[in-house]
Amino acid sequence: MGLELMNGPTSPFGRTSKVVALELGIDVDERVIDVYSADFLDKWNPLRLIPTLIVDGEQAIYDSRTICAYFDAISANPTIFPSGDWAHETRVALAIGVMEAGLQRRMEIIRKKDEPRQDVIEKLEIRIMRSLKHMEGLAGAITAGPLRMDQIASACALEYTDYRFSNTWRPDCPELAAWLADFSQRPAMMESRPSE
Repeated sequence: MGLELMNGPTSPFGRTSKVVALELGIDVDERVIDVYSADFLDKWNPLRLIPTLIVDGEQAIYDSRTICAYFDAISANPTIFPSGDWAHETRVALAIGVMEAGLQRRMEIIRKKDEPRQDVIEKLEIRIMRSLKHMEGLAGAITAGPLRMDQIASACALEYTDYRFSNTWRPDCPELAAWLADFSQRPAMMESRPSE
């Protein structure tokens, strides 16, 4: 089976997909692209978003959560998606939401047409910090047990926050910060870390 992952150099969603592939031992050919000039991607994903996974040059799978679920389904390893655990799924959604807010903030800062809208940036920063404090309250559930999707998504969200926003969340989230110090040393996290 040929798997080609269309990815960006710093996408937190693409990174999450890559970490899952690495952790589950899925052989993926990663292709880093500039999504803004990738006209060819429209054939596979009319949204022209990354990550996009192309299977055997015939089928496209997109949205990071869908790609991660696909990797999990074809892996011989234990599942990282506990069946029927909606609290787990909600923790995944929270982490993805932090990534989305971080990406929206980044896009607002680099706006070309007009000056960045400071009120929008501030609202996104408040959303990120509020969400991370909520995640800290869930730290016991996030950090316990075997490798799961909520752990991978949370780690990628926290590192993306460090990378594109600030690490000032750490004093308010000591459990998450301590856990991330260890989790971030996993080979999959180190191999996928942006180096832009």
